[in-house]
Amino acid sequence: MKRYACLFVLISMIVAPALAYRPFGTEDAGVAGQGIIQFEGSWDYLRWSDGKIERNLLWVPIYGLTDNLEVSAEIPYLFHANTDGTSPNGVGDINLVVKDLMAVEGEWRPALAVKGVVKLDNGDFGQGLGSGDKDYSLYVVASKTFGRSIVHSHLGYSWIGKNSNANLRDIPLFALGLDCGLTDRLRLIAEINGNRHPDSTQAEDPRSALLGFTYKISEKLIFDLAGKWGLSAASPAWDAAFGFSVTL
Repeated sequence: MKRYACLFVLISMIVAPALAYRPFGTEDAGVAGQGIIQFEGSWDYLRWSDGKIERNLLWVPIYGLTDNLEVSAEIPYLFHANTDGTSPNGVGDINLVVKDLMAVEGEWRPALAVKGVVKLDNGDFGQGLGSGDKDYSLYVVASKTFGRSIVHSHLGYSWIGKNSNANLRDIPLFALGLDCGLTDRLRLIAEINGNRHPDSTQAEDPRSALLGFTYKISEKLIFDLAGKWGLSAASPAWDAAFGFSVTL
């Protein structure tokens, strides 16, 4: 049970956090800007095909160190409902993130950024709230505007800590997302993302598709609503998410 709890957490931390602006899992090339403080919050309800349920709170403070460089932390609070009747909850493994905008968008050139992530091992491994080790990830990100739409994509690689499970392996990651303006306030969000399974003994890799909306209340407050569906047995069967983004 401990091994499977570890894998649930590891897969969830790979396909859910390390976010672009909400509700994307695909990273975007934008940064906050010098001296800008932002906060993102979300509530996710995930169900796996075996009946396991997860309810996750995610809190993400963001700060712009310069016009091109921002730092953030992704702090999850996890509520598990395991099939054996146990229901552990607590703070999961925290991600520490740095993103650097390398090139602004031009007429033909996308905006380009590099993002680095360190996943800590603070979550309780025995309760299935952490993977039991640190991980390190690096992403190359591109964003390009086409009229009222923006296309985002990333390619990444994660060096997975293997102290808790010798079968774990490093993994490549990919994602492609579309942000389409329906009105001045309402936007349609869609994406496909995935990665190699971190467990070398597993035949299927995590793959998922997302469809959602954002609604801009003001220049400083945006709400979002999204659904995500697993495209393989290695991903949650579905995930319903609600969140918000605030700029101070």
